[in-house]
Amino acid sequence: MTYSVREHSYAVGGLGMTGQACVRYLLSHGAKVKAFDTRSSAALSDENLTKDMIASMQGKVETSPLTSAFYDDVDTLVLSPGLSPEIEQVALAKSCGVEVIGDIELFARLNTKPVVGITGSNGKTTATLLATHLLNSTGLKALAAGNVGLPALDTLDTDADVVVLELSSFQLETTSNLALNAATILNLSDDHLDRHGSFERYASAKHRIFDNASLAIVWRDGDNIQPRSVSLQLMHYGLGESEYGFGIAQIDDKAQLTFNGNALIDVSEIQLAGTHNVLNVMASLGLCHALGVSPEAAVPHIKNFTSAPHRCVEVANNGVRFIDDSKATNVGATIAALEGLAPVTTGKLLLIAGGDAKGADINALSPYLLQHVAQVFAIGKDAELFAKAFENTVLSNDLSDAVKSAYSAASHGDVVLLSPACASIDMFDNYMHRGQVFKNAVEEVIAA
Repeated sequence: MTYSVREHSYAVGGLGMTGQACVRYLLSHGAKVKAFDTRSSAALSDENLTKDMIASMQGKVETSPLTSAFYDDVDTLVLSPGLSPEIEQVALAKSCGVEVIGDIELFARLNTKPVVGITGSNGKTTATLLATHLLNSTGLKALAAGNVGLPALDTLDTDADVVVLELSSFQLETTSNLALNAATILNLSDDHLDRHGSFERYASAKHRIFDNASLAIVWRDGDNIQPRSVSLQLMHYGLGESEYGFGIAQIDDKAQLTFNGNALIDVSEIQLAGTHNVLNVMASLGLCHALGVSPEAAVPHIKNFTSAPHRCVEVANNGVRFIDDSKATNVGATIAALEGLAPVTTGKLLLIAGGDAKGADINALSPYLLQHVAQVFAIGKDAELFAKAFENTVLSNDLSDAVKSAYSAASHGDVVLLSPACASIDMFDNYMHRGQVFKNAVEEVIAA
């Protein structure tokens, strides 16, 4: 049976980018819509798009505490991923018999296009944008959406052939009917525990991506990412040699990325830094294969893919390489960067880290710091945690000070890596701001 928004009455929770996309889609397709936001009316009025949205809804936006009367004429609450399902407005909706879903669930009920999905603690955006690039480069019109690019609902009325969804745990926890052509969990490590409460609940939200999927693209050696359904068809990838799926083989003394045992590309030709990004390439190729694009057709286009900013990107090299991995906002992301860069670093690895750890266990970094890192330059609210985790840690006043100290300690062939393992909100507007401050500081020390 075809789902029609005209047959339902909606409330939208949260009027950020996702909430606005929901309201825009629902209004344009004849649905009844009202909304609430946890921000004040004054805060909402500062956003022009939200202000226009409120006007189009004829004032049906509530910023005060809700009563059950708000839900009298509502059968479905579409909750934005930035709002927890545990908030009182959601509990009230459930007590009134209102169904609670997210925008991805609404997308799933309406979508007719082929879709693949990517989640994980780290690497989601790189893999999503790479898969989208490869699909577009081989003749399909693909759109990246979800947690990156467009809100998912904005893809429904386009002429796209396929959609590549980046999916967060926040989006997946309110999704039940997303039937993906292929799905992958790149990796899992402690993250967003302040929201989910435990790693088990976080992992369970991530694993919802495999519900109703036709194919799972699975990293052979990944912890906690193997699909729980024994009936799901699998395609594997990994850094070892394999006759099935994707692997790495030494052929004529060169490391070759292979598919079903056949060489595709010399690993040295992949421009993305680190072996963790080789895994992202494999996952992306697997997703493309599920949409009918062979690895052989897709591989030539890897060479002209440029990574998104702040994701293990080289920002300068004057004999010392400076790498911006500001997007590494959790321990797992920093571990991935260290393990990915260490094999291709000829000199010392000098790490700049710190910020708001969000309650994560920084000690989990210790074995990786001992194995790969010469010195840590720690900043921010939880800098002391790095000093406890690694003896050779310098406490820096700020990011600029850390860059100066790291450069002073560096020699030709060394790498200075910003991979904070922490959120940025204690010192910066966001991780992008942190990355820009890093780049500016690098330019200053090189010019001095």
